[in-house]
Amino acid sequence: MSRAVVFLLLLLIAPLVRAETLQVALYDTDYPPYHFADSGHKGLVDELLTRFAEKYNHDIQYMLVPEVRSQHLLDVRKVDVRLESEQWYRGNKQYYWSDSIAVVEDILVMPSGCHIPAIDKLGGYVLMARFGYTYPQFEALFASGKLHREDFYSEIDMLKALVDMQQNQRVAVIAKNTLQWYASKNNAFKKFTVSDYSVGKAAMQLQFAYNEKGKRMSEQFNEFMKNLKSSGEFAKIESNYQ
Repeated sequence: MSRAVVFLLLLLIAPLVRAETLQVALYDTDYPPYHFADSGHKGLVDELLTRFAEKYNHDIQYMLVPEVRSQHLLDVRKVDVRLESEQWYRGNKQYYWSDSIAVVEDILVMPSGCHIPAIDKLGGYVLMARFGYTYPQFEALFASGKLHREDFYSEIDMLKALVDMQQNQRVAVIAKNTLQWYASKNNAFKKFTVSDYSVGKAAMQLQFAYNEKGKRMSEQFNEFMKNLKSSGEFAKIESNYQ
């Protein structure tokens, strides 16, 4: 075999050799417009990860699991990264964090015609929340017993419950963009009463394992996001999910 042929073969094989696997834990339920459990429906996070993998020649392997399970998998190094926010995280372990992917604004939602009181007036209400999520604004009310919590595994389950609800002592906390996405698909969800104030804003980020791989991957992803934003491409991508 000639040197030229060997060289060409090495050029063809090299990209495959350099490919590095990135194990990603994402929700096993939809979280529009950021993520969809159905692989045929791409969300903002999914698209960004796909583009990132293509740019850096990474092989992404997804694991779709419940929120609490994804944190455990990251902590025991079964995955390299998951979706989270430093503001939401309530543990004491160290991680590498990406820059902001999106800003999530939570609002309160009730059936049509209901009055949504201020947060400090929610005594006696039941807060409909996502299982495994933390809500700093309500923790003191939970601890005192003034506000009770009812967990759901997805926003769509909360919204369906609100549609069928006859009494008005339950209030759901949902990301504003998520509600808007579902309302664009179902007219029944356009009739809810929505709070005129937000109950929290947080940067959605990627939470990487605290090891050499996590450090390297987080630095690459932040470089990727910086370039995407400075070129104006990120704004174009984001507009597709609003």
